[in-house]
Amino acid sequence: MNSTHILILFILLLFLFVSLNEVIKFIARRDKETPPPVNVRLWLIPLLSLLIIVPIAFFTALYSLFFYTFGEMSNSLYFEQIGDGIIFSVFILIGFIFFETIIHPIIIAALNYGVQRRVSVYTRNSVTIIIDSIIIYFLASIFEGVYIQDFWSALSISVLYHIMEWIFTWIHHLYKKRKSSTTL
Repeated sequence: MNSTHILILFILLLFLFVSLNEVIKFIARRDKETPPPVNVRLWLIPLLSLLIIVPIAFFTALYSLFFYTFGEMSNSLYFEQIGDGIIFSVFILIGFIFFETIIHPIIIAALNYGVQRRVSVYTRNSVTIIIDSIIIYFLASIFEGVYIQDFWSALSISVLYHIMEWIFTWIHHLYKKRKSSTTL
Protein backbone atom coordinates (compact mmCIF):
# COMPACT_ATOMS: atom_id res chain seq x y z
CA MET A 1 0.00 0.00 0.00
CA ASN A 2 1.36 3.39 -0.90
CA SER A 3 0.98 6.68 0.93
CA THR A 4 -2.17 7.65 -1.00
CA HIS A 5 -3.94 4.52 0.18
CA ILE A 6 -2.93 5.14 3.78
CA LEU A 7 -4.05 8.78 3.51
CA ILE A 8 -7.46 7.73 2.14
CA LEU A 9 -7.93 5.19 4.94
CA PHE A 10 -6.84 7.78 7.54
CA ILE A 11 -9.36 10.32 6.18
CA LEU A 12 -12.14 7.72 6.28
CA LEU A 13 -11.22 6.79 9.85
CA LEU A 14 -11.11 10.44 10.88
CA PHE A 15 -14.51 11.00 9.27
CA LEU A 16 -15.86 8.01 11.23
CA PHE A 17 -14.54 9.38 14.54
CA VAL A 18 -15.93 12.87 13.92
CA SER A 19 -19.31 11.57 12.80
CA LEU A 20 -19.61 9.30 15.84
CA ASN A 21 -18.75 12.22 18.10
CA GLU A 22 -21.48 14.29 16.46
CA VAL A 23 -23.98 11.42 16.74
CA ILE A 24 -23.27 11.09 20.47
CA LYS A 25 -23.78 14.83 20.94
CA PHE A 26 -26.97 14.79 18.85
CA ILE A 27 -28.47 11.90 20.83
CA ALA A 28 -27.66 13.69 24.10
CA ARG A 29 -29.34 16.88 22.84
CA ARG A 30 -32.35 14.96 21.52
CA ASP A 31 -32.86 13.20 24.83
CA LYS A 32 -32.31 16.50 26.66
CA GLU A 33 -29.37 15.09 28.59
CA THR A 34 -25.93 16.49 29.13
CA PRO A 35 -23.42 15.17 26.63
CA PRO A 36 -20.85 12.75 28.02
CA PRO A 37 -17.60 14.36 29.14
CA VAL A 38 -14.57 14.36 26.89
CA ASN A 39 -12.74 11.65 28.85
CA VAL A 40 -15.71 9.28 28.31
CA ARG A 41 -15.90 10.11 24.61
CA LEU A 42 -12.17 9.42 24.27
CA TRP A 43 -12.71 5.71 24.95
CA LEU A 44 -16.33 5.48 23.73
CA ILE A 45 -15.75 6.70 20.19
CA PRO A 46 -12.91 4.24 19.37
CA LEU A 47 -14.92 1.42 20.94
CA LEU A 48 -17.99 2.26 18.87
CA SER A 49 -15.76 2.65 15.83
CA LEU A 50 -14.49 -0.89 16.30
CA LEU A 51 -18.06 -2.13 16.03
CA ILE A 52 -18.17 -0.53 12.60
CA ILE A 53 -14.58 -1.12 11.48
CA VAL A 54 -14.35 -4.86 12.22
CA PRO A 55 -17.25 -5.90 9.93
CA ILE A 56 -16.10 -3.47 7.25
CA ALA A 57 -12.55 -4.85 7.44
CA PHE A 58 -13.87 -8.40 7.22
CA PHE A 59 -16.04 -7.64 4.20
CA THR A 60 -13.26 -5.58 2.63
CA ALA A 61 -11.01 -8.62 2.81
CA LEU A 62 -13.74 -10.77 1.26
CA TYR A 63 -14.45 -8.22 -1.46
CA SER A 64 -10.77 -7.74 -2.31
CA LEU A 65 -10.36 -11.51 -2.51
CA PHE A 66 -13.47 -11.72 -4.69
CA PHE A 67 -12.39 -8.92 -7.03
CA TYR A 68 -8.80 -10.14 -7.19
CA THR A 69 -9.81 -13.71 -8.09
CA PHE A 70 -12.41 -12.46 -10.54
CA GLY A 71 -9.78 -10.31 -12.22
CA GLU A 72 -7.35 -13.21 -12.36
CA MET A 73 -9.93 -15.58 -13.83
CA SER A 74 -11.45 -13.30 -16.45
CA ASN A 75 -8.72 -10.72 -17.18
CA SER A 76 -11.41 -8.03 -17.18
CA LEU A 77 -10.29 -6.41 -13.93
CA TYR A 78 -6.67 -5.71 -13.07
CA PHE A 79 -4.99 -4.26 -9.96
CA GLU A 80 -1.45 -2.92 -10.02
CA GLN A 81 -0.90 -3.74 -6.33
CA ILE A 82 -2.86 -5.39 -3.55
CA GLY A 83 -3.42 -2.00 -1.90
CA ASP A 84 -5.39 -0.90 -4.95
CA GLY A 85 -7.70 -3.87 -4.48
CA ILE A 86 -8.18 -3.11 -0.79
CA ILE A 87 -8.95 0.59 -1.33
CA PHE A 88 -11.21 -0.29 -4.26
CA SER A 89 -13.07 -2.77 -2.04
CA VAL A 90 -13.50 -0.20 0.74
CA PHE A 91 -14.98 2.32 -1.66
CA ILE A 92 -17.17 -0.33 -3.28
CA LEU A 93 -18.56 -1.19 0.16
CA ILE A 94 -19.17 2.48 0.94
CA GLY A 95 -20.81 2.96 -2.46
CA PHE A 96 -23.02 -0.11 -2.03
CA ILE A 97 -24.09 0.97 1.47
CA PHE A 98 -24.81 4.52 0.30
CA PHE A 99 -26.79 3.45 -2.75
CA GLU A 100 -28.67 0.65 -0.98
CA THR A 101 -29.78 2.93 1.86
CA ILE A 102 -30.40 6.24 0.06
CA ILE A 103 -30.48 6.13 -3.74
CA HIS A 104 -32.02 2.68 -4.32
CA PRO A 105 -35.17 3.33 -2.20
CA ILE A 106 -35.68 6.68 -3.99
CA ILE A 107 -35.48 4.98 -7.40
CA ILE A 108 -37.87 2.21 -6.32
CA ALA A 109 -40.29 4.77 -4.85
CA ALA A 110 -40.18 6.75 -8.11
CA LEU A 111 -40.86 3.55 -10.07
CA ASN A 112 -43.73 2.66 -7.72
CA TYR A 113 -45.16 6.15 -8.17
CA GLY A 114 -44.70 6.09 -11.95
CA VAL A 115 -46.22 2.65 -12.44
CA GLN A 116 -48.99 3.29 -9.86
CA ARG A 117 -48.48 -0.14 -8.29
CA ARG A 118 -45.83 -2.06 -6.42
CA VAL A 119 -42.76 -2.86 -8.49
CA SER A 120 -41.93 -6.56 -8.76
CA VAL A 121 -38.97 -8.23 -7.08
CA TYR A 122 -37.37 -8.81 -10.48
CA THR A 123 -37.49 -5.10 -11.29
CA ARG A 124 -35.97 -4.21 -7.92
CA ASN A 125 -33.19 -6.74 -8.44
CA SER A 126 -32.56 -5.44 -11.97
CA VAL A 127 -32.30 -1.88 -10.69
CA THR A 128 -29.90 -3.03 -7.96
CA ILE A 129 -27.70 -4.90 -10.45
CA ILE A 130 -27.55 -1.94 -12.84
CA ILE A 131 -26.75 0.54 -10.05
CA ASP A 132 -24.07 -1.78 -8.63
CA SER A 133 -22.56 -2.11 -12.10
CA ILE A 134 -22.44 1.66 -12.45
CA ILE A 135 -20.75 1.94 -9.04
CA ILE A 136 -18.15 -0.69 -9.94
CA TYR A 137 -17.45 0.83 -13.35
CA PHE A 138 -17.29 4.41 -12.04
CA LEU A 139 -14.97 3.58 -9.14
CA ALA A 140 -12.74 1.38 -11.29
CA SER A 141 -12.36 4.13 -13.86
CA ILE A 142 -11.50 6.91 -11.37
CA PHE A 143 -8.89 4.96 -9.37
CA GLU A 144 -5.35 4.73 -10.59
CA GLY A 145 -4.08 1.17 -10.41
CA VAL A 146 -7.51 -0.38 -11.04
CA TYR A 147 -8.25 -1.21 -14.65
CA ILE A 148 -11.58 -2.54 -15.87
CA GLN A 149 -12.12 -3.64 -19.43
CA ASP A 150 -15.60 -2.15 -20.09
CA PHE A 151 -19.08 -1.71 -18.63
CA TRP A 152 -19.97 -5.31 -19.46
CA SER A 153 -17.20 -6.46 -17.15
CA ALA A 154 -18.71 -4.38 -14.33
CA LEU A 155 -22.13 -5.81 -15.15
CA SER A 156 -20.81 -9.37 -15.06
CA ILE A 157 -19.12 -8.70 -11.70
CA SER A 158 -22.38 -7.33 -10.35
CA VAL A 159 -24.42 -10.26 -11.67
CA LEU A 160 -21.94 -12.77 -10.22
CA TYR A 161 -22.01 -10.95 -6.89
CA HIS A 162 -25.82 -10.99 -6.81
CA ILE A 163 -26.01 -14.65 -7.80
CA MET A 164 -23.75 -15.45 -4.85
CA GLU A 165 -25.97 -13.27 -2.63
CA TRP A 166 -29.11 -15.09 -3.80
CA ILE A 167 -27.48 -18.47 -3.15
CA PHE A 168 -26.54 -17.42 0.40
CA THR A 169 -30.06 -16.05 0.95
CA TRP A 170 -31.55 -19.32 -0.29
CA ILE A 171 -29.27 -21.35 2.02
CA HIS A 172 -30.25 -19.11 4.94
CA HIS A 173 -33.93 -19.56 4.07
CA LEU A 174 -33.52 -23.36 3.94
CA TYR A 175 -31.70 -23.29 7.28
CA LYS A 176 -34.47 -21.27 8.92
CA LYS A 177 -37.13 -23.52 7.39
CA ARG A 178 -35.37 -26.67 8.60
CA LYS A 179 -34.82 -25.16 12.04
CA SER A 180 -38.48 -24.19 12.39
CA SER A 181 -39.67 -27.62 11.22
CA THR A 182 -37.45 -29.43 13.77
CA THR A 183 -38.72 -27.31 16.67
CA LEU A 184 -42.38 -28.20 15.93
